[in-house]
Amino acid sequence: MRTRLGLDGRSVKDRARRHGRWTLLLPLLGWLLAAPAPVHAQTGCPDVLLGDSLAVGMAPFAQAQGFEVIARNGAGIAWLRQQEPRCARRLVLVFGTNDLRGMRNEEADQYLRQISAVMERWPAARIIWATPGCFNRDAQLEQGSTALDRVLARRVNQADDALRHLPAIHRGREARCTYESHDGVHPTGEWYRNWWSALVRSMERTQVAGMR
Repeated sequence: MRTRLGLDGRSVKDRARRHGRWTLLLPLLGWLLAAPAPVHAQTGCPDVLLGDSLAVGMAPFAQAQGFEVIARNGAGIAWLRQQEPRCARRLVLVFGTNDLRGMRNEEADQYLRQISAVMERWPAARIIWATPGCFNRDAQLEQGSTALDRVLARRVNQADDALRHLPAIHRGREARCTYESHDGVHPTGEWYRNWWSALVRSMERTQVAGMR
């Protein structure tokens, strides 16, 4: 029998005992990582949006729904590591673009492990990672995004069986290249709204047990 692995290389069975199970989704924005966190969030914790300039663009829509926003233009993995973990009901991580340039497969695999290690420190009841989309105007960013997708796809094949029941999983990269953008990276205001709406729908599909 093949052992299914989580993003950090541990078996899904072992991770389920300790921290719950990782699930990978593919909505309009990109890959989402929804994972029960290792530390139970306390009652009354806020929803949190954490990330880079894409999170900055989504901030007004997130704040309108009661999310606290922690975001900075140009944020990369070093910035993410510096953020003090805090209690969260749902933690939405919109992140990764600034680390992608020229990334190769082996680097992408290590990057997933780094993200996983940082997120395991956050006491959130649910963590959802919206990874970068595609970049038709920037070959170096597109190389990194493709490598990250490739590693994630491999992890999908090794991950939770429930994944097979998610119809969005088959939409592929093409669905992530259709947004309007002035610079090839950041969407227009209306598409920020659309991306946030897609994230909300994904959050509704991955409700935390006992949450309404």
